[in-house]
Amino acid sequence: MVILSPEGTSEEKHAGLAPRRFKTLAGVRLGLLGNTKLNADRVLEAIGDVLRERYALETVVHMTKGTFSRPAEDNVFKEMVEKCDVVVAGVGD
Repeated sequence: MVILSPEGTSEEKHAGLAPRRFKTLAGVRLGLLGNTKLNADRVLEAIGDVLRERYALETVVHMTKGTFSRPAEDNVFKEMVEKCDVVVAGVGD
């Protein structure tokens, strides 16, 4: 992955992707984490629906953090860690 500066400078930074634990989403417990912004939950629900259609997901857990401007609360984070193998975090607007 190449990360380019939005400032228009010519400096490029290279970053590797995180290791992938799963080769497919079949059988995974999917988490959807919304950020309270307008349409975030709708977009995440649509993503969840598409992934359910394409893969044999074990479960889908949909949660929303308290506010978009702060990290997820400890209880939300802990529940996602306990109940999910993969999490999609979404923003709205």
